[in-house]
Amino acid sequence: MTFSRIIRVVGAVLGVGLIHYAFIFENPETGFYGLMILALPGILFGRILVRLVFSAIGAIALFSAIGYGEPGAGPYLLLAAPVCINLMLMALFGVTLLPGRTPLITRFSRFDRLQTTGPEIDRHTRMVTALWMGYFAVIVAVTVLLVVAGSFLTASWIVTIGSPVGSAALFLLEHLYRHFRRDLFGQASVFRTLRVIAHPEAWRGMMRDV
Repeated sequence: MTFSRIIRVVGAVLGVGLIHYAFIFENPETGFYGLMILALPGILFGRILVRLVFSAIGAIALFSAIGYGEPGAGPYLLLAAPVCINLMLMALFGVTLLPGRTPLITRFSRFDRLQTTGPEIDRHTRMVTALWMGYFAVIVAVTVLLVVAGSFLTASWIVTIGSPVGSAALFLLEHLYRHFRRDLFGQASVFRTLRVIAHPEAWRGMMRDV
């Protein structure tokens, strides 16, 4: 694991933990520092657009932490970053489903040289791409509804704990399905899939396509 990936993982764990802590103990200042930590990896290692987005998130969190801005907006600001991240993920999967585009999971599947190919594989990977888009859309919708209802702590559970756990479960369940359909998919490997997802070459063509 490279240094930048270690920073991303540590930033995500610490940032999410502090944001959730802020809602549990009603200490918004701690949450704002967590938001800054969450934004730091994007500022340091992201592409230009990503750096700009996370720089804005970090600046808002910093000014809020040191006492600027409307205190009543605190819970909304703390949840804005995780909601935006889920929105970006929803858009990332969704845009690849547009006509003339290659679905995101299909692209990863084709990049994996050990994965079998064919029309049935393409139909499956397109369906899984749509499933991921729908999953993130549900997370965003539920979170927004809870925020509107004033249930900030429950909304925090959804975006900081429920969403990552649900993502991991969905990822593993799809691999379990492919494991039992080895006749169609061949040998399914979680670690091989993670290596494909982490490989820069798997993303370059997609970013141009998007």
